[in-house]
Amino acid sequence: MSKINLDGLLSNQALFRHISPFELESLKKEVVKLELDKGLSLFQKGDTADACFILVYGLVKLAIPSSNGSDKIVELIRPGQCFGEAMLFLEEPYPFYAESLEPSLLLRLPKNALFKLLDQSPTIARQMMTGLSYRLLGFIRSVERQSSHNAMQRVVDYLVQVATTQESNDIRLELKKNVVASLLNLTPETFSRMLHHLSELDLIRVSASRININCLTALKAYASTSAAQESTPHKNSIRAANRRSSALMQERTSSFG
Repeated sequence: MSKINLDGLLSNQALFRHISPFELESLKKEVVKLELDKGLSLFQKGDTADACFILVYGLVKLAIPSSNGSDKIVELIRPGQCFGEAMLFLEEPYPFYAESLEPSLLLRLPKNALFKLLDQSPTIARQMMTGLSYRLLGFIRSVERQSSHNAMQRVVDYLVQVATTQESNDIRLELKKNVVASLLNLTPETFSRMLHHLSELDLIRVSASRININCLTALKAYASTSAAQESTPHKNSIRAANRRSSALMQERTSSFG
C-alpha cells in the first residue's frame, strides 16, 4: 500500500480524525493492512488478544461457535467501526471469532501501539470510550428487544431498521436469512415462518433476498397488535388465577365461620 493510501485510510477513520501529523507518522509504522475474502476468519475464539481492528470496508461478524453448528452472532461490524479493543484493556482472549461476510479491508493496530497512542492523545482516548459506550448501549437495547419483544416484533423491527437505513421500502437483505435469524435470536425456521405470515397478510412481498414493504405504518401497527394479542391470554390467566385464589380464601373463611 502506498504512503498516500495509508495516510488517507487512517485520517478518514473517526477514531483518528483529530490525530496530529506526528502521531499519524508514528501510527503508520505500526498499522498493518489486512484484506480478507468472503468467509475467511480474522481470529478464533480463545486466541490471544494482541491487537484491535478497524473495518475500512466490507462486513465482519463476531460470533460464538456452537457444537450444533448454529453459531450465535454477537455483533455485525460495519465500516468505520473498531472492535477487539475491550479485550486489550482486560487482557483477556477473544471470547468470539471474527469472520468476513463479504470481501473486507481492515487495519490492524497492535496493543502496544494503541496504548501508546491513548497515552499521547486524550482526544483519541475519549473517542474510543465513546465508541465502546455506544456499543454497550447497543448490546443493552438488543437484550431488551429480545427479552420484551416477541418473534414477530423482532422481525418487523429488523425490516423497519433496514428500510430506514436503505431509505426505501424495497429493501435488500444484505445477510443470509440464517444470519439474520441468529442476529434476532430466532431459529431460521421461525424467521422464515414470520416472513411467510407477513406475506400472507399482504404486508410484504418476498423475492429471494429482496423484500418489498407495502406500507411501513401498517407493518408497525400489525407488530403492535400482535404483541397486544399475545399479552392478553397471559393477563387473562393471571386474572383467572386471582379469582380462583379469592374463591378458595372465601371458602376457607366460611368453613371457619
